[in-house]
Amino acid sequence: MAVNVRRGLEIPEPSDYSSCEDDDMTYFTDLKQPDNNLPESARVINKLLNNLVDNAWDVISQQENIKRDEQAARQIPVLSATKEMKLPGRTNSIVCSEDGLYLFLGHINGLSVISTFTLTCVRTWQDERVELTSISCASLGNATHLLCTVDDMGIARLFVHHMENIYLIKVINETEDINQRNICAKFEVSRSGDFGAAVMTFSGSVWLDVYRFPQDVWIKELETKQATQTSQTTEAKLSPIVLLMKIKPPEIPAGTSLKSPSEVLQKTEEGTIIGSGQNHLISSRQWENQDAAFRKVFMKYLSSSSVRPPQQKSEGPSNCTCHFLLREGFHSMPGEAKAARDIPIAVCLWWNGSHNLLHYLLLKTPKEKDSEPRPDVLWPNSQEILCSAVSACTRFIVLGLDSQLVTIWDRRFGYPYANIVIPGDSAICRMKLLLQSQLPVTQLFQGPFLPTLQLVLTCRNGACYSVTAGRGGDTCTVALIERPAGQGSSVTVAEAVPFLKRLILLMQRNGQVSIWETEDEAPVSILNLPTTHVLGSLREPVYLLEPVQQKLYITGDRKTPLVKMTDRKEDESSLFIFSFSECLLVDLYRVTSPAVSEKEPRATLSDLEEACNLYLQERADSWKERNRNLPFQWEQLSKRGIK
Repeated sequence: MAVNVRRGLEIPEPSDYSSCEDDDMTYFTDLKQPDNNLPESARVINKLLNNLVDNAWDVISQQENIKRDEQAARQIPVLSATKEMKLPGRTNSIVCSEDGLYLFLGHINGLSVISTFTLTCVRTWQDERVELTSISCASLGNATHLLCTVDDMGIARLFVHHMENIYLIKVINETEDINQRNICAKFEVSRSGDFGAAVMTFSGSVWLDVYRFPQDVWIKELETKQATQTSQTTEAKLSPIVLLMKIKPPEIPAGTSLKSPSEVLQKTEEGTIIGSGQNHLISSRQWENQDAAFRKVFMKYLSSSSVRPPQQKSEGPSNCTCHFLLREGFHSMPGEAKAARDIPIAVCLWWNGSHNLLHYLLLKTPKEKDSEPRPDVLWPNSQEILCSAVSACTRFIVLGLDSQLVTIWDRRFGYPYANIVIPGDSAICRMKLLLQSQLPVTQLFQGPFLPTLQLVLTCRNGACYSVTAGRGGDTCTVALIERPAGQGSSVTVAEAVPFLKRLILLMQRNGQVSIWETEDEAPVSILNLPTTHVLGSLREPVYLLEPVQQKLYITGDRKTPLVKMTDRKEDESSLFIFSFSECLLVDLYRVTSPAVSEKEPRATLSDLEEACNLYLQERADSWKERNRNLPFQWEQLSKRGIK
């Protein structure tokens, strides 16, 4: 069909910014103007376009009206705190015992133990010069708890809470000369209380100290001294702790002088593996050629502003993140000893700026212990590690990588369980992990257990995403709060509620606390503090989700005039308790048997043949899910420019 085109049309000049809002309306108005100079066919097309535009605007208007009506009709329920407890001062950290009977508060002037039933302080450890900033807790049984604390001056202390008494066992980095004292950045204890790990810094150097705690001996000593000591005793001389290893950041492997694989095998432990992060057959010339080829291919990316300047790369790691791992999987590692109970057998860690996840065995015989320990297992990753999380059963390790990548490692088989790309362009800064599947206990013992994992991710720009990952690579990503319009809407805390399925706790910079549902992507309820109080810290709120009694503890500060802010004598802090066990609003989301999947029995396979059979069985069971997700995975690879 021939169409006559009018000559002499001129491209209009770009409009000013002030009139850009009316450009679209002007364009659509021009389409409706009759043009008698156009032929019949062009006028028909013009009429069809006008009708299409009118229908589109009608649909858009209807949808906006429906959405506005739904928002107006929807009234988000507000839940108020059921109880309030006055705090002795500004509280920086709060943890709970495994049975939910005690709360341990770290605050100005010391440590307090709170009974969750009576909400009263049963014991305190006070020192006017100390302000505790973090606490890690482990239950030892027999009303005994081990507490690892760090104060604002970087001093690490080890406490024991026994029979409602608190005893100071040891100051980890105590020295006579304060200028020679190591600064502790983190001090954590394993869930069983057998091991502790402290990140130390001094004069620009950083390392990880791993300790062994003789908890069985301590319990006997405490029971013996309980009859002789008074309730006023705050210190107890117990058996000393043992420094197992001092782990330093690994050096970049240099070119090797070894000429054959046999020489490499002679250098490895027991001659069974190659590649513990130190042993390789790469020469110095090969390292140089590889670096030159990489820079030639990716020069435009290396020259961009997103790459860190060279002086920052040469500074080395500034911090370390570690996790204790229980026995899991079928692989046998050199020097591994079988652990009784739930004693960790290894510690995994990564250094800031590193791509590798390193594993160090804890249960080694003395002859295999090195003065400078080397990693027993190294798991490489394609991007720099930014954050990490480990499931309670320690089977799954989740790593948040650069470029919005998330990798889930399955320790049972030593391969990635899922690889996920998070939308957006902001780096992942925090993540929380929860096993979502709820299976009968009898079913856990009958064969392979492939649970569904729920991740809650927070990005640096304040966005928040919920990710579910299942067998066969079946993943689903939901944007709860995308890039916020302002700083007030940025998410500071995001965590899945362990005793309420599909619900997530969100705290925002503006002080709003709410419970969101992942399927509807909307808030279910808003948790409201009294009008006289605000969150204790808007950037890093101090809170605790307690799964046994199904309660949420949040610290709040009273709104006071600026002239009274420096008055330390006034009691302005409170602990607010939200009890979900008494809330009818969340009855539809209750988990009948909470944390069943977290107590999954770990694999105890006798030989490699049994392990291979189990691996092949799981692969066979998940082939349908993997085939269904294969086109989606290829599409993701093509979008990222991987051919």
